[in-house]
Amino acid sequence: MFWRIPILSLLLCCAAPAFPAASPGGMLLAAAAAGRVEQVRDLLAGGADANLKNAAGRPALVVAAFNGNRRTLQALLAAGAAVNAADATGNTALMVAAAFGHLESVRLLLTAGADVNLKNGAGASALAQAMRGGHAAVAELLKSAGASEASETGDGQEKAAK
Repeated sequence: MFWRIPILSLLLCCAAPAFPAASPGGMLLAAAAAGRVEQVRDLLAGGADANLKNAAGRPALVVAAFNGNRRTLQALLAAGAAVNAADATGNTALMVAAAFGHLESVRLLLTAGADVNLKNGAGASALAQAMRGGHAAVAELLKSAGASEASETGDGQEKAAK
């Protein structure tokens, strides 16, 4: 039973608002995490900042990338969310979408200008994360978009992407 508490905390950290939940910022982050696109659009239309970060330092776009809801990502991008904004560990929305195999979200982020060769704090690129997750279609899309065939594995060793 005790093991559930840290796992729940880990799952909730991606959506933990940097503002009180009742504030427009907190509501935007929660709606982005849940993929509630209509609520995201309404909050953005009401003046919520598309570049808000949660308590864990994750921008709304990165939070939305966890669930792969393409429409939520579109709404945030249309409202001016920075496509290459990173969280405190250096992960961008593209890296998160690639890690979880969200092919259409990856396609959208690439079209919006996401930098395919950025690396997070551990040295892993979106391509490396897609490959680690076994998402071959995402890896191929990233390669076709110019992802470097050599990517850090996170342990400082260069490896040729297969």
